[in-house]
Amino acid sequence: MRRRLTGLVLGGFLLTSCTPVGMLTSLGTTAGTYAMEERGLQGVTDDLTLKADIITKWANEDLSYTTNLTVIVYNAKALIIGAVETEEQRAKAVAKTWEVTGIQDVFNEIILQAESDLQNFAYDTWIDTSLLASVTFDAQIMDINYRFETEGGTVYLIGLAQSPAELNRFIAHAKSISYVRKVVSHVEIKPRKSMFKQNPNKLSLKHEPA
Repeated sequence: MRRRLTGLVLGGFLLTSCTPVGMLTSLGTTAGTYAMEERGLQGVTDDLTLKADIITKWANEDLSYTTNLTVIVYNAKALIIGAVETEEQRAKAVAKTWEVTGIQDVFNEIILQAESDLQNFAYDTWIDTSLLASVTFDAQIMDINYRFETEGGTVYLIGLAQSPAELNRFIAHAKSISYVRKVVSHVEIKPRKSMFKQNPNKLSLKHEPA
């Protein structure tokens, strides 16, 4: 099953270009770029499959309002962004996401339309473009391990940071952009392995009572 899904996802990459040369270039570039991520090409493929499963689940349930939502899946964790009309709609979208086999966590960032002015905010695309350019040229940030989306001036982040300092640097870039109202991060910090390995043959010394 995993091989079949991998083939489907990679096959989808081929559809992004029109010419044979373009298709090969697109596939090679995309696969090569994804392979450089911490989660690897297989991890990216698995996440794309989970995202497709979530969207399919929403469609099968006829949740038409989910066309106003954006879902990003990273390391089997789903970040849902957007606005809906009612609390019931929000709860339903989240509940159906949890039903997708393989999803380990759901970050619910769905807001109610009555509490927002998303429709009147015209700078989201500009913010995304500016942030992408900003972090891409920062040699101290492995931006390939981050995914972000702006809704109503709020930048939502998910991914894997190499260190707290790197994450703080990424957030600083976002906050420095005009029209950014706030930054919400669901980025995890990459765990650091101990420099010292436990010797399984080493005897532990216990104090025995006299």
